[in-house]
Amino acid sequence: MRFSKLFLLSLLTFLFSFHSLTAQDQKQKLEPEDYDQWQHISSTDLSADGNWFSYNISLEDGDGWLIIKEVGADSTDEHKFMHGERVDFSQNNKWAAFLIGVSEDKKEQLKEQKKKVRFKLGLMNLETTNVDTFQNIQEYTFSDDGKYLAMKKYKPEETENDGADLILRDLSQGTNQLIGNVSEYAFNDTGSHLAVLLDSNEKLGNGVHLYDLPSNRVTVLDSDTTTYKDLSWHEDENALAFLKAKEHEDYEDVTHRILAFKNLDGSSQRFEFHQQKNNAFPEDFRIVDYRSLEWSEDGNTLFFGIKEWEKATTPDTTKAESKDDLDPTNVEVWHWQDADIQPKQEVLVNQLKEENHLSAWHLDEKSFVRLGTEQFDQLNLTGDQQHAVAYDPHPYEPQFEEDWRDVYLVDVTTGESQQILERQEQVRTSPDGRYLLYFKDQNWWTYDIENQKHRNLTNDIDTRFENYTNVNGREHRRPFGTGEWSEDDSWMLLYDRYDTYKVWADGSNYQKITEGSNDKIRYRQVRFKYDNDGIAPDENIYFSMYGDKTKDRGYARIKDNQTAETLIYDSKMFSSLGKADSTKNFVYQKQSATDSPDYFYVDNDFNDPIALTYTNPQQDKYHWADDELITFTNENGKELEGRLLYPADYDPDKSYPMITYIYEERSQTMHSYSPPSKKSPYNFRRYSSEGYFVFQPDITYELSDPGVSAVESVVPAVEEVINTGMINEEQIGLTGHSWGAYQTTFIITQTNLFNSAVAGAPLTNMISMYNSIYWNTGTTDAKIFETSQGRFPEPWWKDWDKFVENSPIFNMEGVQTPLLVEFGTDDGAVDFNQGVELYNTMRRMQNPFVMLVYEGENHGLAREENQIDYATRAFEWHEHYLLGKEAPEWITDGLPYLERPAMQEKEEQQNE
Repeated sequence: MRFSKLFLLSLLTFLFSFHSLTAQDQKQKLEPEDYDQWQHISSTDLSADGNWFSYNISLEDGDGWLIIKEVGADSTDEHKFMHGERVDFSQNNKWAAFLIGVSEDKKEQLKEQKKKVRFKLGLMNLETTNVDTFQNIQEYTFSDDGKYLAMKKYKPEETENDGADLILRDLSQGTNQLIGNVSEYAFNDTGSHLAVLLDSNEKLGNGVHLYDLPSNRVTVLDSDTTTYKDLSWHEDENALAFLKAKEHEDYEDVTHRILAFKNLDGSSQRFEFHQQKNNAFPEDFRIVDYRSLEWSEDGNTLFFGIKEWEKATTPDTTKAESKDDLDPTNVEVWHWQDADIQPKQEVLVNQLKEENHLSAWHLDEKSFVRLGTEQFDQLNLTGDQQHAVAYDPHPYEPQFEEDWRDVYLVDVTTGESQQILERQEQVRTSPDGRYLLYFKDQNWWTYDIENQKHRNLTNDIDTRFENYTNVNGREHRRPFGTGEWSEDDSWMLLYDRYDTYKVWADGSNYQKITEGSNDKIRYRQVRFKYDNDGIAPDENIYFSMYGDKTKDRGYARIKDNQTAETLIYDSKMFSSLGKADSTKNFVYQKQSATDSPDYFYVDNDFNDPIALTYTNPQQDKYHWADDELITFTNENGKELEGRLLYPADYDPDKSYPMITYIYEERSQTMHSYSPPSKKSPYNFRRYSSEGYFVFQPDITYELSDPGVSAVESVVPAVEEVINTGMINEEQIGLTGHSWGAYQTTFIITQTNLFNSAVAGAPLTNMISMYNSIYWNTGTTDAKIFETSQGRFPEPWWKDWDKFVENSPIFNMEGVQTPLLVEFGTDDGAVDFNQGVELYNTMRRMQNPFVMLVYEGENHGLAREENQIDYATRAFEWHEHYLLGKEAPEWITDGLPYLERPAMQEKEEQQNE
């Protein structure tokens, strides 16, 4: 009998092992044609009661869909809507609305026809799951009580006005009311009223109508043959304001009157601001419509913007036109004293046209106060709206390093200003407006507005609040950061490298509320709202957790003023923590190298997670690799980490090629899921599936030596992985984009460790790059060099040797690593000429080099055909130089101009 039991146990063990091996053998290799089915989650939402969850699925290639599901239901109860997007749940948890678009093919067809996509609206009853559809809906909004839905249709294309049909649906009755010529609409906070602005072609009947929804009574608040704009409800009071356009024959553009109504659910009061009837309003100024009206918390003040009013010009009819008259010159004058250089002014042209000055209208006092002047470039209201924080940059212009400004406090009642700080970048206001918070001399300070007193809050706390880990050229380090204020302004949350401190605003006390420094775990507050209301006394505080040395992640909580308790912490990547508005339930996303990102639903203590999504089940069919954390020591003796992704179907008895991808810090990508893509030249999963290791080491920096620093980190990191015996050291590639491409290009001038290199848009000449423009923003690259990523605190004429020593182009002679470079001709981050300089250098040296140039592309390729082309060629480059596969003709012989696919297609079209 004993023999029989042993035999049966051995047989079962053998069969189980055989089945496992067979299942493993049945796994397939992931091929590029399989990539398109991979799913990506986006745009998640949770109903207020936490019972319904929605999310969008997009595919690597193909049409996406929207899912709305009841929490806890299995996948068979999911409600799937092709091309659905922009879902919103009503606050009473009875309805979900969403827009329905068209297929990707239809989008392309409409684009070719120069037509826009017109959406439909889906309205789902969450009790019955029935769905009603409404055609041609541009936008929609639920009332805050969830009883009504407003749906705005598209306006007729032939009309010049902004009015369109609005459908107001009573959700409980299922009835629809049509309101025509609506340009704007807004529900009040309680959902009892709907205000609409009417804008018709003839302007007859234009005005502002107020719908009392329970009684269905309509009140005309104002009507005129002009344009109305900018509906603004007070959050708590039933008060409404809007702008009414007024033309003046002596001036260009229009000004506006402001109309305000209080007590709209009772005996309403009407207020009107007319600038010509107010002596305090500056002459030759107008009220603009591109700064939104803003109510004060007490409902007695409206804030708005004014700017200079340009006088109307009369054409000179006495001057006869001559055929010799020339058009005005298009000259730009680049002046050495420009506060903003011409390219930045061009980028900001719309913002510059809309510059205005913040002003206040005190309704009960019938007074006007101008708060902003030409002296200030920015004003922010304090939490109680009794003051405005104003910034004056002019004493420090033109600015080449930090953006210093003097800080003033402006009294909203009188308009008087008082300087409170010099040479500061930014200050924060407390929710109730009692304090300003700022960072100075490596410490946090408050300014007590009422008592006009500055306090150093952190001088006696034994830690460092300045971010000493970020090496750049700044004169003054920025802080690690802050969390929220308390609701009553008594304290705020401040961060050091790992921990969070509760620090009292009057300097009387502080409390370290997390304990992360010993285990090198970083705690940072998770915020569920950004309304600046502050943390309530009975409110729990939630934190993200990140293991600096382990890369583990999770969440923690503080309740009842205790220290932080861990809710979840694991060798996974947790993110996107969300909270249901009216319950204590949460959702979060979890992923790892082998687990596709999915969402989970948990209770208040994060127990018994319920899976809400299950993406990419097809992954089970393919060989799929995990990642490992590698620890190494750079040449300066600093311990660093890197993420190593294994080859799919890894065999420990073999050695493998490896791609090394670099930027700055990359180990924080540990436990992240890498979906396959044929559109990215740096897709880690593609290389893993093709039998490569993919390594992402961290890099640390010394000032004035960014390239050398990269060598001192990357080379020891790669050598550490080589020492494992898993890597074929004759088959190691190096790659990166932008700053990573610069380091790639520089590293191969210092070592022959790498057998191939691919660099997308690299900086190549640090001197000419310093003197270039970051065209996407219009700023100088010099500023990036001196205070940011470039890490050269001195300009090149003061640090010539270091600029040359760290420039790839001056060190290219003798380079043996074949280099592939990519550039877009319209690159607005790294100037295309950086690639041209390198091309001419390498061609003259006759070093193995190819540059791929994509016409009209910016810093990252936007056109899908170009994305696929670059990714394909980068892969072929590595395959040839690392594995010895036959080189395609473009590597061996290049591609003549007339033989480019685009040129051939153009010629075929001309011959048709």
